[in-house]
Amino acid sequence: RRRSSVKAVSADAASAAAQEAPVSKKKAKELAAAAAKAQEEHDIRRDGPKLKPGVVDYIAVVGARDIGNQQNDDGAKGWVQSTPECTVLERFPKTDEYHQKNGRNVALPDKVEWFCFPEGCKLWRGSEPPHSSDLNLKRFSASSPPTMASSIAAFDACLNCTTSLTWFVLASNSDDYGSRCVKTYGICIRFYVPAPTGIDRTQDDFAQMMMGMDGMGPGASSSASGRKLHEAQSRANQASSTSDANSKRLWVPLGILMTTTHPIVGTIEAMLLRMCETLASRANSPNSTSSRWIWSVVHNDVANLIVNFQAPLPGVLHTSIPFLSGERLHLTLPPFTGLPPLPHGASVTSVCRLLGAEGLTVLLAAVLTECKILVHSQDVANLAMVAEVITALIYPFVWALPYIPVLPEAMMEFIEAPLSYFLGVPSCNMQ
Repeated sequence: RRRSSVKAVSADAASAAAQEAPVSKKKAKELAAAAAKAQEEHDIRRDGPKLKPGVVDYIAVVGARDIGNQQNDDGAKGWVQSTPECTVLERFPKTDEYHQKNGRNVALPDKVEWFCFPEGCKLWRGSEPPHSSDLNLKRFSASSPPTMASSIAAFDACLNCTTSLTWFVLASNSDDYGSRCVKTYGICIRFYVPAPTGIDRTQDDFAQMMMGMDGMGPGASSSASGRKLHEAQSRANQASSTSDANSKRLWVPLGILMTTTHPIVGTIEAMLLRMCETLASRANSPNSTSSRWIWSVVHNDVANLIVNFQAPLPGVLHTSIPFLSGERLHLTLPPFTGLPPLPHGASVTSVCRLLGAEGLTVLLAAVLTECKILVHSQDVANLAMVAEVITALIYPFVWALPYIPVLPEAMMEFIEAPLSYFLGVPSCNMQ
């Protein structure tokens, strides 16, 4: 009896210990996190706040990897019926582990290419690339400075096509209770490039033809990617100029994307357009040595934005960073406990002009009463700007329901969700 009672007691103790084991592990994890936070606060009091690198999180090239079989295309001018799948062709850093190893909890969002082309990846056939009237898009967002026109004109001349700037916001909460909402801002400059000759009636792969067949996969270097992309575009432009003027060439979309967790959309737009201007001067440079030097400068400055340059401390310290030619770019962030940040300096004025007094009042009332909200516009950049300004104007209240300021065509079924939301849709997707 004594042995059986001892066994029973030991069995009960083992089961109790097994039940307490997960709790103790969880408590140990919480204690370790609290100790790390206390140590960080102690270091800040002793040495002052530390600047963390990372003005930009990622830079990527987005486009169609395979435009598919175009045998059903009748060759008429205008938009081609088939819509190829959009994908990330190149990115830096190549993997998310690079940032994680350096203590940055950021990642390139899944299906980010959908948000770069929310209207879908559309092909254009014509002797010239699509113009702004064909795209139904403005060159700039409503609050972009007019001085950017010179840079975008240089990029237009470089690629011989109309370009457009757009941006979007992706909001997410971490798994920790009480954590604040983290937003990822994506700014993309989009343009059309001529498809290589011989692709109209075949199943040639667009990425292999444009990026080159020798080592231009996702692991290739960004400098080699830029050189091969420029060479392919030059060959395509030469073939286009020597062909019959009445022939209808095929044009495919391409985009250069920068993502950041800081609300500095206007500054990122200036960076992209400054980079476009530099690339245009490189393309027009007859000297190969000078062209290689310009590309190395672009490569190093973009890498510094992601790896070396420090981001400002919200509400404490501003930073000033150099980027290519021109004046230094000044970055500032509001404190976390202050008013919500806005993407542009004149965004409130621009939204008031877009919506008018009645539209602004109706939209604010809908947000405060948590209605289903669906905003649409022909200019994709206006969607994110309106959503960001409206949700900022309800401060100190916070929009805590589903929030997708730019809804891609592949996610249109979200409109049928049986709960309140804030969605923005391009007008062409509403038809």
